[in-house]
Amino acid sequence: MGSLQLEDFAAGWIGGAASVIVGHPLDTVKTRLQAGVGYGNTLSCIRMVYRRESVFGFFKGMSFPLASIAVYNSVVFGVFSNTQRFLSQHRCGEPKASPPRTLSDLLLASMVAGVVSVGLGGPVDLIKIRLQMQTQPFRDGGEHRVTVFPGPHLCM
Repeated sequence: MGSLQLEDFAAGWIGGAASVIVGHPLDTVKTRLQAGVGYGNTLSCIRMVYRRESVFGFFKGMSFPLASIAVYNSVVFGVFSNTQRFLSQHRCGEPKASPPRTLSDLLLASMVAGVVSVGLGGPVDLIKIRLQMQTQPFRDGGEHRVTVFPGPHLCM
């Protein structure tokens, strides 16, 4: 039936990390705007975050998504491509050859990857949003930090 192909997992890992590094600042602005905590528009939100938290405010909470989204994309890429490969080889019964892939192989592999994606993505997004909504700068000296969450459904 062929072995597990690790290249797809590596490609997902690299793609996931790159997407977080590039997209996290805008995702932070989007999350803050959606929470509706006093930002008028996008430009106002960008200015306010920069004034209150410096450039680091846009990258607040990025460490968790950087690690988790890379793993998440790695798993989704790997599950999709290995499921598609398994279905093609199982249908054709040729483990060594590269059998043609059909639309049904693509559809079923996409469905399997989608189920895995939903199972992993929900908890990852919840934690990422909680980290992005930390609006107060970190304080030294044992002081407590006030954290604002967008609603009671996200509070622990």
